[in-house]
Amino acid sequence: MKQPKTLHVSMLGPKNRVNEDFALVNQEQGIHVICDASSKSGKGNYASEFVARQIQERLVNANRELRDEEIAYQGPKRLQKMQECMLEAFTDVGADFLKLGTQNANFADAKVSCIAVWLNDRFAILAHLGNCRAFLYRSGRVYTLTKDHIAENAGDSELSRVFLKSIGPNLGTPDLLKIEFEPSDILFLATDGLYSGFDRNGISAMVEMMLKGEDLKSLISQCAYSSGDHATLVQIQVPAESTGVVLSASERVGLVSKTPLCRYMNYTEQSHVAALCQIEEFEPGTILVQEGTEGECMYLIAKGTLEINVKGQFIVYKKAGEFLGEVSLIQQGKRTATAIAKDRVTLLSLQRSDLREAFKKDVELEKNFYRGMLEMVLDRLVEQGREIAKMKSV
Repeated sequence: MKQPKTLHVSMLGPKNRVNEDFALVNQEQGIHVICDASSKSGKGNYASEFVARQIQERLVNANRELRDEEIAYQGPKRLQKMQECMLEAFTDVGADFLKLGTQNANFADAKVSCIAVWLNDRFAILAHLGNCRAFLYRSGRVYTLTKDHIAENAGDSELSRVFLKSIGPNLGTPDLLKIEFEPSDILFLATDGLYSGFDRNGISAMVEMMLKGEDLKSLISQCAYSSGDHATLVQIQVPAESTGVVLSASERVGLVSKTPLCRYMNYTEQSHVAALCQIEEFEPGTILVQEGTEGECMYLIAKGTLEINVKGQFIVYKKAGEFLGEVSLIQQGKRTATAIAKDRVTLLSLQRSDLREAFKKDVELEKNFYRGMLEMVLDRLVEQGREIAKMKSV
């Protein structure tokens, strides 16, 4: 895929003498960082610039090393290594920032929100701390990809907010997200001065104006005036060309969203689960699941039909949009049925080990998964109760 086009704009707010936002765009390396500092001294510009430059420098060096070892790091291995490097960059810069806080007054009371994005072909690794936000514009809709690390009811002003995680005294582990782009996607990285005056519909309207050719600087200036804060935007636009993949990112997210297990997840969480899935294709007659064997994954059917047998007897056909093996995601056990490809089948497979690792990093994802699982089990119990009642009435 061609390299996405990137630009950024930052405007000083009407109530500010210093712009405490800072953004860096590296088109060649595909590494972009946006920061917003909050400080009582009003000199957060030093802190935000330090964090942005240090994180980008570390990621650029890591990217060069990965290119030198291109044979060793390809496909999923490369994306995993990128995540590790991203986490290491945030951790190291956070530690250096805390040391500077004891030596330099410009850093002493500063808290820095930061988003870094590292592009690789049709994928990107995104790391996030604080209350900068990432938005994805896809097929006419805007999705919020990040969650603010701000305590609820902590106050509306920048200084009264309680940061649960940021680069500063309350340094925490950044949220990591793997994004798979589709043709014509647009990824926006924004500081709170840009989005605070808008709900998601407002962001959508702003994007539509951009696509119609409205002057970007003028739009960002209006945002800064409306919010009273400095406003910064980094825009990453994916070329409108086919990626040639078997299942697009939106097709996989759509498939995941239809499963009861994911009904309570938001788009970002469903995207996270979809990114964990592997695409598998099977020819007619292939046995995908053998009754009595250990189950390690769940399958979601994207295309084709599966024949389900129990003890050699035909039970049912499962078609596109349906799933099987969901119990294996929560406990180790033996398969209770055999699944055979009736025709050419395309599936998403979700491994229990991968899902559990994701739960360790995202408590909300785990909570919403088990909420969906519980409701699915209850629905099945109710249905079984109805079947039993019918049998008794005969």
